[in-house]
Amino acid sequence: MKLKLYKEWQNKAEFENLLFFSQRLDELFFDYTLDTYKPAALNSTYLCKEAIALIEDIENNLIDQTNLEHVIQELEWSLSTDLVAKKMLNAPSEKFLLYGKDVKLTDTKIRLEVLEKILNPLRYFEICRAELKLEIKGGSKKNIQKLTELLASTLINKGISKQHLYDSTQEFFFYGDEIGSIEELDKFFYQISPTIHGFEIYFITSKLINQVKDTIDNFDLNIIESLPEHLVEFANSSGLTPNENEVWVEIKNTEAFDRHSARKQAETRLELTRDLFLLFSHKNRIEWREEAIITQCCNEAPVLTKRPKNSMEKCFDLRTQDASKRLNMMIRNIGLTGSAFSKFHRVVDLHAISTTNELPENQLLNIWIALETLVPSHVHGGGKVSKISNGLMPILLKNYIQRLIERLAGDLVRWNRSKISKIFRKIPDSKNKNLYQKTLELVALPENSNHLKSLYAELNSFPLLRFRLFEISEMLKKPENITKRIELHEKKVEWQIRRIYRTRNLIVHSGRSLAYIDTLIENAHDYLDQAINNVIQYSCGILDATTLEQTFDMAKIDYEIYIKKLKNITNIDNSNVEILI
Repeated sequence: MKLKLYKEWQNKAEFENLLFFSQRLDELFFDYTLDTYKPAALNSTYLCKEAIALIEDIENNLIDQTNLEHVIQELEWSLSTDLVAKKMLNAPSEKFLLYGKDVKLTDTKIRLEVLEKILNPLRYFEICRAELKLEIKGGSKKNIQKLTELLASTLINKGISKQHLYDSTQEFFFYGDEIGSIEELDKFFYQISPTIHGFEIYFITSKLINQVKDTIDNFDLNIIESLPEHLVEFANSSGLTPNENEVWVEIKNTEAFDRHSARKQAETRLELTRDLFLLFSHKNRIEWREEAIITQCCNEAPVLTKRPKNSMEKCFDLRTQDASKRLNMMIRNIGLTGSAFSKFHRVVDLHAISTTNELPENQLLNIWIALETLVPSHVHGGGKVSKISNGLMPILLKNYIQRLIERLAGDLVRWNRSKISKIFRKIPDSKNKNLYQKTLELVALPENSNHLKSLYAELNSFPLLRFRLFEISEMLKKPENITKRIELHEKKVEWQIRRIYRTRNLIVHSGRSLAYIDTLIENAHDYLDQAINNVIQYSCGILDATTLEQTFDMAKIDYEIYIKKLKNITNIDNSNVEILI
C-alpha cells in the first residue's frame, strides 16, 4: 500500500473512516497487492452460483461429486462471516445448505437456487453500499474493511473490470474534486454500479484480415476504409494512423459495464478470427496494434485504451540486479540431478510460456501442468488435487506469517523511511537486525508497546496502515491467534487450489471459462513461485537436495517443527519471536 494525500478532505478528522475506505479500495484494486489483501475470488452470492453450476456439471458427468463438499463448506463459512448476506437472509444459513449422504442432489440444488434468488447480486450491491455508508458515518473500521472486500468481490464477479474500479477510485478520491460530505459517496457508487453501456471500438489490424472480410461480420467485425469523421482528429493526435499494410476494424454491438470490459470482449472476437485463420494458414497471422479507440454511448469523448496487464505480470518481482544474483547463485549451486533437474527445467519452460501467452485459459492450464510436474506425485496421499494441495501446503503455510511481516515492513518504509528508522533505532540491539526483524519485534514484543503507540500517533493520515499495524500486532499477542490465522489460511488456500483444478477441468472438458479466471491465475502463479523458490532453497543451500521428493519432504518437516514450536509457546517474547520469520 502507498500513502496518497492530495486533497484537503483527507486531512479532516470527520472523514477518517472515508479516508480508510478509499485507501482500502486503492489497495484492493492495485495490481501488486499481496494475495491476502486482494478481493476474494468469490463471495457468498457467487459461491452459491458456483455450487449450482457444479451440480449441473456433476449431473452432466463433467466432474466428480466429491468436489461439491468443498464448495458447500466454503459457502457455509462465507455465509457465517458475510455481513451483507446476514442482512438479506430470512432464515438461518444452515436452512439453505442441504447436503449429505441421505440428501438427493436435486434437493441440494433446489435449496441453493432459493438461496441464489435471495442473494441477488444487484440487491446485494445496494445493501452493501447502504451498510458501507452507515459504517463510514460512524461505524468501525473492521466492518468497513469487511464490507469493502465484499463490495469489491461482488462487482468484479458481476463483470466490472478491476481496472475500471481502480481508475474510478483514483479519480473520485485522489484526483477529482474535493469531497464536502459523505453523502457524495452516492456519486462514486453510481460510477462503479453495474450499469450496461454500449461501446464502439476501433482497432488497427494487419491487411491480412481482408482475406476473411466476407465472413467476419459473423463476429460483429467490420473493415472500414476510414474512421467516422468525429474520431479522425483524435486518432491523428494519438498517433493512430494505419500504414499501407494496415486497415481499420470496427467492432460493433459491444455491451459491457465499462470500457475495459468492452475492449476485452472486442479483442476476444479478433483473437477468435486470428486463431480460426491460423487453422488454415499456419504461417500467416492476423495482428493488431495494442492501442484502440473506444467510444461510450453516454459519453461523446473518445478514449484511447491499451491492452490490459497480463495476469501473470501481477506478482512480486526482484530488481534486475537482485534477480541476476539469484540466478547466478542458483546456476552455480543447484543440486538437482537426473530426472529431477529435467522436471525443474520443464517447470521453468511452462512458467515462461504462461508469462508470454496472452490467453488466460492457456495461462491457467500451463501453471497447473507446472504444479503437477513439480509436486511429487507419490509422496502425498489422495487423488491428484489432494496430492498437489498436500505437497504445497507446508510451503505456503510456513511462509504465510513471514510474508505478512515482510509486506508490513515494506509498507512502513514506503510510508516514511526516516520516521520509521527513528522508531526502529529505539528497539534494543536494532543495529544487528534487518528490516523484517525490527518490524516483527516492534509489533510482537510487549516491551516495544510504547514505540508502537508513538507510531500509531504518526499514522493519523494513513488509517489503513495504522489499522493493519494494529491488526497484526493483536494477532501476534498470543500464539493461539497465530495458529488460528494459519489454519484459516490453510482452508482458504485448499479451497482455492481445488477451484483452480475444477476450472482447469472445465476448460479442458467443456471449453468453458469463468469470469474470475484472472484471480485464479494470480493465485496459482503465486503458489507456483513459492514452490519453485522452495526447490531452489533446499537444493542450492547447505542441505543440497538432489531430488524434488527431498525438497518437498524437507519443507514438510520444517513446517511440522515450526507449527509444533508455535503450539508449545505460551507467550511471544525475545527468546522465541524469531521463529515467525
